[in-house]
Amino acid sequence: MCAIAGFNWQDEKLATKMAAAMKHRGPDSGGVWSDKAVSFGHRRLSILDLSPKGSQPMIYEDKVIVFNGEIYNFAEIKSKLIKLGHKFKSQTDTEVVLHAYAQWGGECVKRFNGMWAFCIYDKTKNILFLSRDRFGIKPLYYYQHEDKFVFASELYAISKLGLNLKIDKKALNFYFYQKYIGGDLTIYEHCYKLLPAHNLIYDLKSNKSQKRKYWDLEKEIAKAKRMDVTKRVRQINYFLKDAVEKRLISDVPLGSFLSGGLDSSLISALVAKNHNNFSTFSIGFKENSYNELPFSKIAARHIKTKHHVKYFSFDDRYVWELVKKMDEPLGDSSLISTHLLSQFARKKVTVSLSGDGGDEVFGGYDTYLAHKFAGFIPPVIFKALKPLAQNVKISDKKLSLGFKIKKFILDYSPDTNIRHANWMSTFNEEERAKLLGDFYLGNSEIGLHESSENGLEAAQLHDIYNYLPGDILKKTDMASMLNSLEVRVPFLDHRLVPLMLSLPESYRIRGFKTKYLLKEIARKYLPGKIINRKKRGFTVPVSAYIRSSKLVKQVLTNSKYYQHSFVNKDYVDNIYKSHMGRKQNYGRQLWLIFVFNLWYYNQKK
Repeated sequence: MCAIAGFNWQDEKLATKMAAAMKHRGPDSGGVWSDKAVSFGHRRLSILDLSPKGSQPMIYEDKVIVFNGEIYNFAEIKSKLIKLGHKFKSQTDTEVVLHAYAQWGGECVKRFNGMWAFCIYDKTKNILFLSRDRFGIKPLYYYQHEDKFVFASELYAISKLGLNLKIDKKALNFYFYQKYIGGDLTIYEHCYKLLPAHNLIYDLKSNKSQKRKYWDLEKEIAKAKRMDVTKRVRQINYFLKDAVEKRLISDVPLGSFLSGGLDSSLISALVAKNHNNFSTFSIGFKENSYNELPFSKIAARHIKTKHHVKYFSFDDRYVWELVKKMDEPLGDSSLISTHLLSQFARKKVTVSLSGDGGDEVFGGYDTYLAHKFAGFIPPVIFKALKPLAQNVKISDKKLSLGFKIKKFILDYSPDTNIRHANWMSTFNEEERAKLLGDFYLGNSEIGLHESSENGLEAAQLHDIYNYLPGDILKKTDMASMLNSLEVRVPFLDHRLVPLMLSLPESYRIRGFKTKYLLKEIARKYLPGKIINRKKRGFTVPVSAYIRSSKLVKQVLTNSKYYQHSFVNKDYVDNIYKSHMGRKQNYGRQLWLIFVFNLWYYNQKK
């Protein structure tokens, strides 16, 4: 796992500076390369072939690569390339990617099973070829304006170039609507994310770029639907085991996150079945409704792993430092718990497996159940219940009943895509208009990726296109790489996902139970206490923290944190007083404002 950076002019010193800004992603070594047209910088976290032969930027004939990620089937591809006459100097997947591009051009990415973000300088064609994996597990940002093109693993590195970056209005609204910045947007104008499953070709002569989608999930789902259901289920069982096994390739210590939930427990169980003394990691908080440790211990005892546990608390200094390290605002407070877990795991291992993607693929979120339930209720009933729902109080407990009732009724829409986006929202349109004033944009102007499907499949695709890359995967990448830890996600194997989404709805939601098929698979490996427990996200007690934190009070009430003028301080004062007086729980909303204010303040210091 690494950090990559580069731009379309010659300046080795600047490329070194960009890479150095991301040293946490690659603490083991660094490299730089340039000619008159291009400069590349790289930081390396050594995972495969720990020798200097794996150093980057890597050169083969007239091509240069900087690569971040892992290609799990690189050995198979390497064998094919050797038969075609290629010779290799290292045991790295980076060299295989470079040779695969030399052999098959941009089509090479269709052969990869893995997670990646890379750039290849093709001198003969005078182009930069960039690619990002199918689900956006690895980040890839780029700046394109006038005759400048810059790319990097983090926006933080791009901000080092003195480009006078300005806040993007659409991204600002996206953030306060969904708590993350999705699609190809970033917090800055002229800066973009390369979308998952896309390649980008930048012509160094014309200074123009083309983006091409190389893999279409919905087409893959349609293809899978032509297969017999029994065969699909059988293949899902096989690919799940194979996906886990493929992600165990490593020349450094490897373990797994184990929260005690179904997803991470099953991943850990599949490893432990064939590998002894496997390490698993879990953390807990003193707040009971946020504490997962008892369940993680049950799972670990059952699957017989070498389990490591620790209770954590977080203070103002820790939160300040974590927000300071964000390359753009991310309002998901579970970044804290993921960061603490990564920090803990990194003391023992360099690579960890994770259960990320299990909910989106197998149908695990409460919102999916809510869509099914909403289908039985006439829209007129929702309208009648709205005045009552306005007065429902929300407690500090995680995902309280009051919170769920309020979201279910107040954010209802007959359209599945709109309803799902609203249920996932933090500030609704009315609240966001009050918060942002002249900077407000309506939901339709923000650009959420919508599916042409309806019902459960539409909700899952919405999350896979938006929430998964924009929040879940970004959070995990940020939290883990700040601790120089590589995280791998077996549930997002590209062979597995379309098969699961192609199955009839009853394989995901049966009655009012989620993840039906995954739970059936898990019965071979896990006890009923883990399989049948209610879903609990890996979050932190942020509402209570806001009430006790001097830092939060300072950032939300002191005018110096509002010099950006994007947020209406009077509106914030009102909801802050209501939260502190326990009239309503505005913890989620206040957390987003706090993160944005503190992030912006730190950027301008």
